[in-house]
Amino acid sequence: VMFVSLCIYEGIHGHGRLINPPSRASMWRYGFDTPPDYNDNQGFCGGFNVQHTRNGGKCGICGDAYAGAIKEHETPGRYATGQIVKNYQSGETIKVDVEITANHKGYFIFKLCANNNVKKDPTQDCFDQTRLTSPSGSDKFYIDYSTGIKQLYVVLPSNLVCTQCILQWTYITGNSWGVSPNGTGCVGCGPQENFRACSDIAV
Repeated sequence: VMFVSLCIYEGIHGHGRLINPPSRASMWRYGFDTPPDYNDNQGFCGGFNVQHTRNGGKCGICGDAYAGAIKEHETPGRYATGQIVKNYQSGETIKVDVEITANHKGYFIFKLCANNNVKKDPTQDCFDQTRLTSPSGSDKFYIDYSTGIKQLYVVLPSNLVCTQCILQWTYITGNSWGVSPNGTGCVGCGPQENFRACSDIAV
């Protein structure tokens, strides 16, 4: 089990955002000439009921509702500008920062898709092929119970080269009551609220 370290930071109301590399929703905060998404900490897949009742647990690749008529964070949505926010090397261990503005327990997952087409986004299948791990090999990044900036490290595949890769951050929370597969009820059991964001990078 890996716990993410915390830098002291003043939290605000909300949920969480991927800030390094900055996500499509948060680029405007870091000097990019992109439309501001003032709700960039609320990529919650349309909300719990939309995701788990209406869409069978599915979420848009970048945090929009899966079956939404408009997906603002996917091409051709207004926040999917195609700008590459950072360049990395194959096999590099990269630093990733996530700002948690309201802590819902749980853990992060990071996936990567070599898309190489800024005009057309992939399906979730592309991301599911490459799940990133920490230097110690963990693919789940559990967080503590505080708000602030969580600093962590993930390892890029050594055989991956791309002009446009999409880094996908998913925050699977653990603060809702639910029922586990064996029928036991507990906080964190069963379906939970998810948050998601995407960053366009090159490797």
